[in-house]
Amino acid sequence: MKILSNWRSVRLWETQVERDLHRNHNLRTHGLLLGTFTLLLMWLVSWLQMHAGGESLALRYFVTLGAGYLGYLLVLRWWAARLVRQESPLNLDVPDPGIGDWPSARGAAVDLDAAGIGDLAGGALEAAAGADEGAVVVVPVVAIFLIGLAIVFGAGALVLLYFGSEALLAVAIEVAFSYVSARAAVRVAREGWLTAAVRLTWKPLLGALFCAVVLGAVLDRFMPHVNSLPEAVRFLLHQKR
Repeated sequence: MKILSNWRSVRLWETQVERDLHRNHNLRTHGLLLGTFTLLLMWLVSWLQMHAGGESLALRYFVTLGAGYLGYLLVLRWWAARLVRQESPLNLDVPDPGIGDWPSARGAAVDLDAAGIGDLAGGALEAAAGADEGAVVVVPVVAIFLIGLAIVFGAGALVLLYFGSEALLAVAIEVAFSYVSARAAVRVAREGWLTAAVRLTWKPLLGALFCAVVLGAVLDRFMPHVNSLPEAVRFLLHQKR
């Protein structure tokens, strides 16, 4: 029976599994497919809320992103398990040819400057709220500016969150380790797939949630009669004409 008795042996095993996954699978393509599925799931959740009579866009966007993230975690676990099962029987006889410096999937996620966006949005909203009737023409411009900011930063956060391959690789390694633990003498503990996935995705999720709620709040404040973002864009374009 093979023994993984210390972190060095575990790290060497992890490096070998990571190399095998990179060699046998196009992880970027898998990440793209996983992200596409998650966005379709979020679109379905948003559509169901709209037809169920949900009026607050901020609340709808919050629920949509929450449901999408939960679905993403479940599909991520299933997808990673499939990748691991497609590998040959996992080899614990890992050589030591100086491969310990192979790039790991555990890079730090990009930290979005949510506080700066919040200050900017809050200041713009206060300025718009304090405008007199003679300056009411500024409101559509402010709304367009805030909507554009929320869309750009929110879309960037969603790309980092759902279309990257780092979380998929990290979860696949954790799943593979759980399989090895069941048939080998393992004397070390790891964080587990759920902790690894959340650790790599919570910052983009927080940024996306913030931008979505800000976007929904802006639309609820300036255009309470609209039921969706495309409808708001059409209304703004019509107002500019």
